[in-house]
Amino acid sequence: MIRKTHAKRSAPARATPLALRKARERQQRTADVLEVARRLFSKRGYEGATMADIAAASGFAVGTLYEFFPGKEAILRSLLEERIDQLLGRLREVTASRDDDPRAQIERVVRTHLAFFLEDPALLRLTLSAWSGSDFTVRRDLGERIDRKHREYLAILMPVLERGVRAGVFAPLPPIRMAVALTGLLNAVIRRWVREPGLDLPAEGDALIQIFLCGISRPGRSGASR
Repeated sequence: MIRKTHAKRSAPARATPLALRKARERQQRTADVLEVARRLFSKRGYEGATMADIAAASGFAVGTLYEFFPGKEAILRSLLEERIDQLLGRLREVTASRDDDPRAQIERVVRTHLAFFLEDPALLRLTLSAWSGSDFTVRRDLGERIDRKHREYLAILMPVLERGVRAGVFAPLPPIRMAVALTGLLNAVIRRWVREPGLDLPAEGDALIQIFLCGISRPGRSGASR
């Protein structure tokens, strides 16, 4: 009689304390490199800062820096993704409560978004400058990454808009369309601010909130021109 034997499944290997320490050290070194690169890009411009400059300012040999990042474009992508993730984290915080007025949450989203860009305008400007000068492959890769982050942004907005529709405080429109409209307005304001550094961004945010939540039609006026 043949007995069936069942091989014991081995438990997943646990990381050793040494491996965990090395991972933490690498993570910290990566963060340090990104901060050094951000400062150099802001001071010298994206084209004016080389991998050798970043390595020297980070205290690394150039070859060591390439072990962390394959090139300057990868550093820029990481910087941008890191900042977008920070923004998404803040937006999740201001929309976390399911008991708040959806209108108040949309206001907080707009103000949080604009205040976030005011914290480090140099990074935004150098990103746009580098984008215009990068080759197609870099722009395509960065664009795909930004698209994924944009979908995460929409996923944060949609539950707020859905609650507003159910509560009757927002028009009965598809939440995805409203989310896309709001992010489009925010991006348009940010692009204008980049071109016009003296623009009062908080005031522009107040106007955006008014337009998004109340529309532009005067009270008591209805109908469309024929």
